[in-house]
Amino acid sequence: MSITRREFGKTVLSSAVGLTAYLGFPYFLIPSTGKSRVVIARSDKLKRVNHQVSKENAALFLDRALVKLTGHSSPAAAWKSLFSPGERIGIKLSCLPGKLLSSGYGLVMAIVEGLLSCGVREKNIYIWERTNRELERAGFSYSRSGGRVIGTDSFSYGDGYSDTIEFAHSVGTRFSRIMEKVDALINVPVLKDHDLAGISVALKNFYGAIYNPNKFHRNNCDPYVAELNTHSIIKNKIRIVICDATRVQLNNGPAYYPKYAIEYGGLLVSQDQVALDYVGWQIIEKGRKKLGLKSLKAVGREPKYIYTASRLKLGHIDEKYIDKIVI
Repeated sequence: MSITRREFGKTVLSSAVGLTAYLGFPYFLIPSTGKSRVVIARSDKLKRVNHQVSKENAALFLDRALVKLTGHSSPAAAWKSLFSPGERIGIKLSCLPGKLLSSGYGLVMAIVEGLLSCGVREKNIYIWERTNRELERAGFSYSRSGGRVIGTDSFSYGDGYSDTIEFAHSVGTRFSRIMEKVDALINVPVLKDHDLAGISVALKNFYGAIYNPNKFHRNNCDPYVAELNTHSIIKNKIRIVICDATRVQLNNGPAYYPKYAIEYGGLLVSQDQVALDYVGWQIIEKGRKKLGLKSLKAVGREPKYIYTASRLKLGHIDEKYIDKIVI
């Protein structure tokens, strides 16, 4: 399956609604007081058929979620409140497990459609992952024209990572050059268990943006996941998280393991990565309990880095500061 220019550039919703500041851009995402919204969309239409959810069904529930998240009256107004026409947008996928447990093609196309609807130019959309091979295994075809579908390894010079080593607390690394090219990021992780970190959702998805993630897996990836996300190239560019929870891996992750995978039929949407990870963690724990599995804490894999991220003021983990909306 590949992304064609015709599909990428399809005319979609238009609106005269101007850019709003209801949620603002990055510095206003996580107020020190007040609540962070996490919207959970659930439907049988979001359960995978032949391992995919259609673009139409994904768009329907994504638009509903964005309306609830932003408080705007229409999907068009919601998209316009998040992105402006002149921006270059990076859509960071999660493709390591392959097509059976990666960011869904239909969902990604729904996101592209939403960006086009608010005036973002096709050539300024970057769908990306660590490698072209990971993208291809997840059902995406490499493209450098029109809407770009590229791996960090697709650059013709160097290894695709910046020449400068950047530091975020104890994390020293080089970031994907794609991170440098874009003005804003959409994080599209998958809700899944992780054999070392406990879970791998929004915060940990940016391990796929650095050249040496293998260095930061000790102690259940704590504090490394949290500290990585304090770097300005992530913190100041992340605009929204749209988590693919159509299929959820409850154990033996991050690879697809059918015995412990459930068809959850959901999307999780938030501008607070920490709050979204916390809500996703609770979904995984409830699913594990139903399957008779021990809690992640009991098996030594509690995702402690989420607490660390909250202490570093990246977002909320306290439920009294999380406004969870189920649609």
